[in-house]
Amino acid sequence: MTFHSDLRNRIQNEYTAQWMNCPDHFPESKRQFSYLEKRIWEIKFNHFLRLIKKEFKLHHPNKTKILDRSKAFFEENLAYPHEQLTMIFSAEMLNATKDFIRKAWTFDSELSQIEIFQALRNVWVMLGLQSFFGKEIKITASLLAYSLLYPYTDNLIDTPTISKNEKLDFCDRFALRLNGKHVDAKSSIESRIFDLVAMIESEFERKTHPELFESLLAIHHAQTQSLKLVSTKTELSEDERFQICIEKGATSVIADGFLVMGHLDEKQYHFLYEYGAYLQILDDLQDARDDYEEGIMTYFSKNISQSQLDHLLCKTYYMGKSFYQNIEKWYPNELSFKDLIQRSFSFLLLASVYQNQADFSDVFVQNIEKHAPFRFSFLQKKKVELDPLRHYLLEKVEAYKAKEFAH
Repeated sequence: MTFHSDLRNRIQNEYTAQWMNCPDHFPESKRQFSYLEKRIWEIKFNHFLRLIKKEFKLHHPNKTKILDRSKAFFEENLAYPHEQLTMIFSAEMLNATKDFIRKAWTFDSELSQIEIFQALRNVWVMLGLQSFFGKEIKITASLLAYSLLYPYTDNLIDTPTISKNEKLDFCDRFALRLNGKHVDAKSSIESRIFDLVAMIESEFERKTHPELFESLLAIHHAQTQSLKLVSTKTELSEDERFQICIEKGATSVIADGFLVMGHLDEKQYHFLYEYGAYLQILDDLQDARDDYEEGIMTYFSKNISQSQLDHLLCKTYYMGKSFYQNIEKWYPNELSFKDLIQRSFSFLLLASVYQNQADFSDVFVQNIEKHAPFRFSFLQKKKVELDPLRHYLLEKVEAYKAKEFAH
């Protein structure tokens, strides 16, 4: 067992024990929004939306104006500090995002917009890590390849028309390829997946970066283990379901870290483990209803009753609080990054309740809404109004694709 495998097992055990000991009562919070404060926020948000919608309807929308108005809204109305906005809206971040989209469609012009946006979630994590660790913000071959790997593999594993045996057969072949073995692809999708592994190999040599490739095997193993969540034959304990959750998230972000840094020390590894594990907890909490209806029994969807999700969201809150304290301890000079992800994760917690109100008790929903800057009824109305804006955005993305690949 390598040093990092042993370290990951130790952190996993500590993290699981910490989760089990987290309080499950509603957190005490001083910050609540009065009805008047909510109405002021909603008026400002409506004004911002009108300006953005007007700009998007133009044949040639002014991208700079949209960006400037978005930045001003975040700073003036959502109270984001200037240094955090610099991280979000920097020219390097925006240029890297466009570069990724262009390179992704160059690699595979058949990638859908949904798959592109799915990959962008990981791209933004990796770009954030580049910034956090003082690296140049750019799309490397390995960043492109790794971010595309999991739309391909996730979608293959999630396809209902492919049998479980076929999926397991693919997982075995993919593991061999990640181990550096020659494997013949059995489909065009597999061929693309193996090409992406080759792109990572073009940037990092296996002999000098064995732990990097071990991290890719670790996330693959975690993905394979997650197949147990859809099995009717496998009886899993609560601990096992939780560990599948955190391992899937932790191994993914650890792999991000290796691809950004090449090598990781123990502090970096521990930070990335907790970062990825907590992201996955938030993701599984938010997707609990969808997973339940699709027969995916995650730690959260398995407990999808009002009283259970009330308690689990509270534990999630306290787990996040511990993570933020660890960042302050490990990286005392990076508090802007800590505050940014804390703010982002707080919005995700609110979204988990807002989007799945039937899965929480009425009293819990009312308590959560007191801490939200908008009324939930207002958000529901905006969700309907934003659909046309989403279509405008997708049309602009399609126009960008047509322009970039016209020749």
